[in-house]
Amino acid sequence: MGLWIGTLLALFLLITPGTIVARLTQLTWPVAIAVGPALTYGLVALAIIPLGALQIPWNGWTALATLVVVCVVAAGLRVLLARYRDKEAEARGVGRLPAVIVAAGVLLGALLIMWAGYRGLTHWESVPSTWDAVWHANEVRYILDTGQASSTHMGELRNVETHQPLYYPSVFHALTAVFCQLTGAAPTTGYTLTSLAASVWLFPSSAATLTWFLLRPISTQWRAAGASATAAALSASFTSVPYVEFGVAAMPNLVAYGVAIPTFVLIASTPRHRDRVPAAVLALVGVLSTHLTGGFIVVLFLLAWWLLDALWHPVRGRLADVLTLAAVAVPTAAILAPQFIGVLRQADIIAGHAFPSFKSVKQGIIDALLLHTRHLNDFPIQYGLVALAAIGMAMLLYKRIWWPPAVWLVLTVATIYSGAPFRNPVGRAIEAFSQFFYNDPRRLTAVVTMLATPMAGIALFAIVVAVVAFARRLTDLFKRLPTPVWRAATAVLLVAATVLTARHYLYRHLVLFGDKYDSVIIDQRDLMAMAYLAKLPGAHNTLIGDSNIDGTAWMYAVADLHPLWTHYDFPQQTGPGYYRYIFWTSARKGESDPKVIEAIKALNIRYILTSTPNVRGFATPDGLMSLEKSKSWALIYDNGGAKIYEWRGPAEAPRP
Repeated sequence: MGLWIGTLLALFLLITPGTIVARLTQLTWPVAIAVGPALTYGLVALAIIPLGALQIPWNGWTALATLVVVCVVAAGLRVLLARYRDKEAEARGVGRLPAVIVAAGVLLGALLIMWAGYRGLTHWESVPSTWDAVWHANEVRYILDTGQASSTHMGELRNVETHQPLYYPSVFHALTAVFCQLTGAAPTTGYTLTSLAASVWLFPSSAATLTWFLLRPISTQWRAAGASATAAALSASFTSVPYVEFGVAAMPNLVAYGVAIPTFVLIASTPRHRDRVPAAVLALVGVLSTHLTGGFIVVLFLLAWWLLDALWHPVRGRLADVLTLAAVAVPTAAILAPQFIGVLRQADIIAGHAFPSFKSVKQGIIDALLLHTRHLNDFPIQYGLVALAAIGMAMLLYKRIWWPPAVWLVLTVATIYSGAPFRNPVGRAIEAFSQFFYNDPRRLTAVVTMLATPMAGIALFAIVVAVVAFARRLTDLFKRLPTPVWRAATAVLLVAATVLTARHYLYRHLVLFGDKYDSVIIDQRDLMAMAYLAKLPGAHNTLIGDSNIDGTAWMYAVADLHPLWTHYDFPQQTGPGYYRYIFWTSARKGESDPKVIEAIKALNIRYILTSTPNVRGFATPDGLMSLEKSKSWALIYDNGGAKIYEWRGPAEAPRP
């Protein structure tokens, strides 16, 4: 299975189930395809929590059963809600040819992103060196092995010793596990392909959806379609999403951002299309279950849109519109209650995140305005795209579309604070907001980029249309050309502008896609060591001692061996356990320390796998230093990049 075929299969799995449900709820084809991924994640989210609680395995069959059940329910609700269908509102939907234009722009944007992925991921079947990739691949392996995909049960994987409860959004991983089952892909390969598929499709689709939502009430279908298509194609040039998010392996965050805008637009349409409430609930469940930050984006956009637009232009009256929106929010909250409880238990961990840039407030303002983060320090600033976004924002303000600039302002202030925090009452108020984005300028800038892309698309479309109109006036002085010629010229100029812009920024995107598929942390020698270890007696029935910072946690995803550390974790955090900490600090002492013997027995460790190098900036744990000098550990394998040790000490700790 090649990269292109694998990505197409992942796209099919991402879009098709949700689109089927959307069509059953009477959504038109363009709307159904736009919200399809959000509904697909909603299907997964509906199933994995109850299935996990009932110990029913999540796999391809239970996924199919979930789809069938939801389709039956959707068909029933369609009949029950038929009297709420507004045929006049449906008649105002996108026409066939404008929909084709928008689809062409989305496909062009997706193709441009895919081309960058194809060129950048030259070693896409290798093991990536990013911090979070190992956790995502291990989680996929865990779901394949156990069938347990519930977000509230991820402590069973991460907290190897204690199994202390941990909430971690696992919808992305659950869908990836189904992909692996259907295609036979390995967990690491499946992780890469599904991540690339989400990157390729979600952001051109989101840019087109938001642009249409902004322009259709004030413009003709044709102009709204042209600007939407332009924004979709231009989305391939903005670096923050998807390229930076892919580069740092923030995949649940990436897909949640990608489905947030279609979900927002679907919910915002419910006051006029009340029969869409069930689909909106399912989509919102999908976004919030993929990553809570994506759900917060939906809520933020909805609040701004309501306060600055919908409140002053009600569809059926303010109270009726509020009740319709509440009909989406209340069931969603009830469905997600178990997840919200899990998150509240970890609120202090989330609030404790901080990613200051250690720059001045002045430089923080400049970086925020220019969509620059620390991950882009090696690349020039995208001045042209920023200028287009500024022009597009000015056009929205001129048309009295206030809420997108208002959201941009709030997010930009939060970005400035996250990079250069200041401690005063104002700062504390900003932090109360920015902590929903982990106080991370990267995450905040990604949301700003999602707003900037439609603005830039609107500006580019307007500029090209103005240039063509001016050229037509000049030409008409000498010879009149038919209107289709000028339309074709407009289309050619827009395609050329978006393609050349994507080509201009191609090389930075190649780097961000493929830079970490470099076989630095896990190379061929590590893979050989894992394969050798997998054949040793008892290796699959015991826990493998390893370090938390050298990438050996990949042994689970790669070789189905169970490591002591399934992530680049830290023993000081709540959850890892007493014996794991002893091993981390003192394993090399062996039989000379009764606590080590006790820990080896409690953890059921027989082998240790070590590797070089460590993740940059981290030192090897004291317990794994100089193991070859220990009388209790025998070096049984060494290929120059990885070593395997076997326990030769007593089976039990001596009695006092």
